[in-house]
Amino acid sequence: MLFHDWLNNSSKIILFDGGMGSEVFKRGILPGKLPDTLNIEQPDVIIDIHKSYYIAGADMCQSNTFGSSFINLKNYKIEDRIREINLGGLENIKKACPPNRLIAADIGPSGEFRPPVGKASPDQWISSFKKQVIILEDGVDLWHIETMSDIEEMKAALEAVRSISKKPIISSMTYKKMKKGFYTIMGDSLEKCVQFQEDQKVDVIGANCTLGSDQMVDLMKELKPLTDKPISIKPNAGQPRINSDNIAVYDQPIKDFVNDIGEMIQLGAKIVGGCCGTSPATIKKIRKLIDSLEN
Repeated sequence: MLFHDWLNNSSKIILFDGGMGSEVFKRGILPGKLPDTLNIEQPDVIIDIHKSYYIAGADMCQSNTFGSSFINLKNYKIEDRIREINLGGLENIKKACPPNRLIAADIGPSGEFRPPVGKASPDQWISSFKKQVIILEDGVDLWHIETMSDIEEMKAALEAVRSISKKPIISSMTYKKMKKGFYTIMGDSLEKCVQFQEDQKVDVIGANCTLGSDQMVDLMKELKPLTDKPISIKPNAGQPRINSDNIAVYDQPIKDFVNDIGEMIQLGAKIVGGCCGTSPATIKKIRKLIDSLEN
C-alpha cells in the first residue's frame, strides 16, 4: 500500500493538506454553520478546496467530515443526514484526488465530554463513530482521528475504526502549552498520551490544532524522544484574532510557518501539514521546502 511505502521510505516526507474551516469561511460561509453540511449543499466549494490542496502539492488530503459523527450531527439536529453528509464528503474528495495521491478519512471529536464535564459514555462514543466509519470505509486509504483532547474519546474512536477497518490510522491529540509542559484540556500530559498511543499500536502518532507552529516546534522537541513511531504534525497558523465579522483570522506570515515546519522536519516529523488558518498557499510553500530537502 502506498501509505506504508511512504512511511517505510526514510527519505520521504509526507505532505498533508491545510485548514478546511478557514478556507470555507474565506468563501463567505458564516460561522456557526457546520462546514460538513456543504458536502451536500455546496459540493463545488468543497471539491475546489480539496483540488487546490492537491494542486499545491499535498500527498494526501482529508475528507470534509471532521464534524460528521452521529453525536456531533445530533448537536446540530441533523443526525438523520449522517449518511448523506459523509457520502457527500467522500464523493467530493474522490472527484478532487489525482492518481498516486491519498484520501484520509477525517474523524474529529464528538463535541460531547464525559462526566463530570458532560454526559457522554464510551459506549455512546463508539456507537457514534462506528456509524460514521461504516459509511467512509470503502472510499478512503487511511484514517486521521484528530483534535482529540481526551484519551478516552480517542480510545473509543480507535475501537470504532478497528471494529470495521484494517486501514492505517494517524492518531492526533491536541495540546496546550502549560508551565509544566504540554497537556490536553482534560489534563493528560504529552507523555501519557504518547504512551497510550504506543499501547494502542497506532500507525502514526500526531499532534494538531490549538498550538501555533512556534509552540509546535517546542512540542516536537519533547515528543520525538518519546516514540519511535512516525510523527504527524499539523499546527495552526499562529493564534487567531476575531475580526469585525466575528470570524477567526490568522495573521502569521506563511514564511514563518514554513520555517517552523522545516525545523520540525529536521527534528524528525514524518508527516507535515497545517490546521486552522493555513491555506493552499501555505502547502505550496511547504512543498517547495520538502522538494529542496529531497533533492
